Amino acid sequence: MATYLPVEVVVKILSRVPPKSLIRLKCVSKRWHALIGNPDFLSKNLLNHSIIAQNSNEDDPLRLILFFAQDSDTGNLIHSFRYYDSLHCASQTPLNLPSPAPHYYIAASCNGLLCLWDDTVRSDVYLWNPATSSEVKALPAASSHRHTGLRVFPGQVGFGFDSRSNDFKVVRLFQVVEEDGTERAEAQIYSLRCGSWRLLDLCVPNYVNSRTAALDGVFLWYADDDDIIVAFNFTDEEFRTMMFPDARFFCDYGEYTRTVTDLKGYVATMVFPLDERKKYMHLDIWVMIEFGVRESWTRLLSIQLPLHLERPLRFWKNRGLFMENSEGQLVLYDLFAQTETNLHFEGFGRTLKVVDYTLG
Repeated sequence: MATYLPVEVVVKILSRVPPKSLIRLKCVSKRWHALIGNPDFLSKNLLNHSIIAQNSNEDDPLRLILFFAQDSDTGNLIHSFRYYDSLHCASQTPLNLPSPAPHYYIAASCNGLLCLWDDTVRSDVYLWNPATSSEVKALPAASSHRHTGLRVFPGQVGFGFDSRSNDFKVVRLFQVVEEDGTERAEAQIYSLRCGSWRLLDLCVPNYVNSRTAALDGVFLWYADDDDIIVAFNFTDEEFRTMMFPDARFFCDYGEYTRTVTDLKGYVATMVFPLDERKKYMHLDIWVMIEFGVRESWTRLLSIQLPLHLERPLRFWKNRGLFMENSEGQLVLYDLFAQTETNLHFEGFGRTLKVVDYTLG
C-alpha cells in the first residue's frame, strides 16, 4: 500500500512514529529509506514527536530546578531553588561547603542527591540531599595510589545510580605520570552503600573535560582532544566511546565549538559556529536517536542567537534554553520566539550552572 500513497500522506503517517522506530522503518522500501534518511524529514519528525515539545513529567510537583553560581565577594556557592513549571523562586541561600575552593563543579543530580566536587589539588567530592539536610557531606579521601614514586593528578568526576544494586556511585578520573614521564589515565569508583573507593581495572580514556551530561545510569564527558564522547555505565562499570556526526556534516562551519548534553533522555550536542571575532553565529542542535549509533545523529534545529548570549547551560520545558549572557547573568532564551528573559541570577567567572532536581 505504501507504494501508492502520496508522499504527503506518508510523511504525515511517519511523523507520528517514535524517532527510534523510524530507523528500523528505513528497510521497508527504497522510497521510505530515502525519505527517512533525509535530515529535513528527521528533524521535523523529531519536533512533531516532541523531543523538544513533549510535556511528560513537566508538571511533577516534586520537580524543581536549581541555579548555582559562585559569589564574587565571599567565594561561597549560591544556590536558588526554583519551581520547575514556573521558575518562581522557592529559596536562595549560600551553600556552606567544608572548605573554600577556586571553583566548585556540580557533577549531577540523581534521585534527590546532588554530587559536587572542588577545583583543588585533592579534588574533594561531596554529596548533598537538599530535601533532608543543609549539610554537605564530604566523601572519604580516595585511597592512596597503589604505586609509589608516581605523580597523580585528580581529574573529572561523574555521578549516577546503579539500578541493579540499588546504589549511588561516584567515578573519579586520574592522570598518572610514571617516573619516566609517560602518562596514563586511571579511574576509581565510590559506592555509597559500601562507603569506600576502589580502583577500576579498566582502560580509561584520556583528558575528558567538564562539558558533561547525565542520562539514566550513564554519565557522559566530551573528550575534545579526540573529539569523542566518553560514556561510563554505573551498572556495568565500563567506559565506552561514541563518535560525533561524520566530519563532513560540519565542513561548512569552519571554526566551531560544541558541547555534549542530554535532551529529554537523548544524547545531544550543541554546535556553535564562530565568526572571525570568535562570536557565536548560530546554534545547531544535533540528537543521537539510537544510543551509541553514530549513523543515527540528526540535526534537530538551527537557530540564530544574539551575540551577547555566550554560554548554553540547559534545556527547559518545550522550547527554552538557559544561557549565560556576556555580563554573567542567567537568561532563559525561547528557541522559537527568539526572545529572552533575564532571571536575575548571576555569578562570576563562568560559574553559572543549571541542574534538574526531583525530590528523592
